[in-house]
Amino acid sequence: MARRPYPQFSPDQASRPWRAWPAGWKGQSVLRRTTSRLSCPALLPTLAGRERSSELPPSSGPSAALPLPVTCCGPGRAPRVPRWSHVRAAPSPRGSRSLAPLPAGGLALAVLLVCWAALGPCGPEGAEPGAPGAAESLQCPAICTCGHDDYVDELSVFCSSRNLTRLPDAIPDGARALWLDGNNLSSVPAAAFRNLSGLAFLNLQGSGLASLEPQALLGLQQLRHLHLERNQLRGLAARTFLHTPGLASLGLSNNLLGRVDEGLFQGLAGLWDLNLGWNSLAVLPDAAFQGLANLRELVLAGNKLAYLQPPLFCGLAELRELDLSRNALRSVKANVFVKLPKLQKLYLDHNLITAVAPGAFLGMKALRWLDLSHNRVGGLLEDTFPGLLGLHVLRLSHNAIAGLRPRTFKDLHFLEELQLGHNRIWQLPDKAFEGLGQLEVLTLNDNQIREMEAGAFLGLLSVAVMNLSGNCLRTLPQQVFHGLGRLHSLHLERSCLGRIRPHAFAGLSGLRRLFLKDNGIVAVEEEGLGGLAELLELDLTANQLTHLPGQVFQGLGKLEYLLLSGNRLAALSADSLRPLRRVFWLDVSHNRLEALPEADLPQLRYLSLRNNSLRTFTPQAPGLERLWLEGNPWHCGCPLRALRALALQQPSVVPRFMQAVPEGDDGQPPVYAYNNITCASPPGVSGLDLRDVAEAHFAHC
Repeated sequence: MARRPYPQFSPDQASRPWRAWPAGWKGQSVLRRTTSRLSCPALLPTLAGRERSSELPPSSGPSAALPLPVTCCGPGRAPRVPRWSHVRAAPSPRGSRSLAPLPAGGLALAVLLVCWAALGPCGPEGAEPGAPGAAESLQCPAICTCGHDDYVDELSVFCSSRNLTRLPDAIPDGARALWLDGNNLSSVPAAAFRNLSGLAFLNLQGSGLASLEPQALLGLQQLRHLHLERNQLRGLAARTFLHTPGLASLGLSNNLLGRVDEGLFQGLAGLWDLNLGWNSLAVLPDAAFQGLANLRELVLAGNKLAYLQPPLFCGLAELRELDLSRNALRSVKANVFVKLPKLQKLYLDHNLITAVAPGAFLGMKALRWLDLSHNRVGGLLEDTFPGLLGLHVLRLSHNAIAGLRPRTFKDLHFLEELQLGHNRIWQLPDKAFEGLGQLEVLTLNDNQIREMEAGAFLGLLSVAVMNLSGNCLRTLPQQVFHGLGRLHSLHLERSCLGRIRPHAFAGLSGLRRLFLKDNGIVAVEEEGLGGLAELLELDLTANQLTHLPGQVFQGLGKLEYLLLSGNRLAALSADSLRPLRRVFWLDVSHNRLEALPEADLPQLRYLSLRNNSLRTFTPQAPGLERLWLEGNPWHCGCPLRALRALALQQPSVVPRFMQAVPEGDDGQPPVYAYNNITCASPPGVSGLDLRDVAEAHFAHC
């Protein structure tokens, strides 16, 4: 995908580190692995379930490694299974071997070594000679595929998407991993796996399971990872998992569970990861999670929970991450999270929360990430966030917050990101962000801010990115940015700014990027951009500028990207462009320019002149890499002879057809456009492209 040639920073694109789910997606992801997928007769589905953190349960290790789609050691050979990236093990002996120089006359040995490298250490029948998992001794079910990991000496059985209606017979007793996902099993009978006492990994995702017999997992004493996601389970009997005391992760997301009975998780004292997301849970019993003393991660997202009672999370003293997003919670009560002293991440976004009780997060000294976005919170009190000394990220965007009281964030000394966009804030009072000396990202976009007091941002000594776009400021108070010397990106798009007055950005000595797009700005006065000696990018697109003062860019000697597209400029003076010795990208498209001045721009590489009123143009920058000329009434006479020569001799600089990147996210499809140099005159060549005009036409020049 082609990328925008000049940088754009959108703080709204920041998202949770690894838990963000794409729209319409139900919580499935793929674990990273260390080896590439190779060509193999049976391509097996990837392991589902969410990506784990770097911290692993004590029982994890090579013996508990999660299997991967198999790779093969040659046509008809027994497949082998690569290992997951989080398994802490020495490199495979095969991967670490080095070949000594061949002795003279060793042609036969060379052939054998080449075959060994290409097909793997397999014997004539497809198995490693003497390996305990050789194909001849696997006794693999006919409908499945078996693979042996020669490094950890473990056997995996792959029966994925085989349209099975019952469990296959003759599964090898020594199997460590069993894949049964994507089948039509409907139920698992009692003691179905009684002969697989060494099984460590069992995948039953998307197998149409409507029921799981209470004794179905009997005998699986060594099971570490159980995946039951994407089935039709409506309920599970108490003590269903009593026979799997070694479970480290349990996936039950995307089912139809309407209740969780007390005692369901009895015996799972070693469980680290429990995913109950995307079910139909409306109420949870007080003792739902009793006995899960070592639980690190609990996902309850995508249910119908409307209330959280204080005893619910008692006993989860080791919990690090709790996801309650996309439920129907209406408030955050006090004492609900008080028994979670080690919680680091709490997701409450996409609920119906209207109020947060004072002290609701009291005692959560380990909390690093708190997401309350996409709710209906109407206000914040001075005691809303007391004691959250370790908080780094606070997201409050897409709520109904109407104002900010002083000292609201006074205890958040180590906060690095504060998102307040898409609220109803109309005023920023003096010292609104007092105490946030470590804050680096502040978003206030798409509020109703009309007034900012001069001391609104006092104390923000470390802020690097500030987004004020989508408000209606009309004017910037003098010294409003005083003290923000570390700010490097300022977003003021769609902010109703009519004029840029002298020294409007005083105090922003370290600013690198200034975005003033779509404001209706009619004038940038002398010294309006004064004090911005470090500025690299200036975006004045889609305003109403008719002219620029001769000294408007004075002092911007480091500017690299200048965007003036979509204004009403009829001319540019040579004086205004003279300071731009380092400008790399210049966009003056969609204006009313009739001519361009001669200016020395030695670093210019990208120049857009599209949709102006230009009749002649002589390329001045010798290092141009791309030139856009479409949409001008060119007079194809002698003055354009040099442009014609450039277009013919360097078609990559002036291509007839080019790909452009649309405004917005990189995920959008590319836009293709013509780059015609269409002659409007003289009559003899009118309608022709300059590149198609015969050389004879310029013979008299």
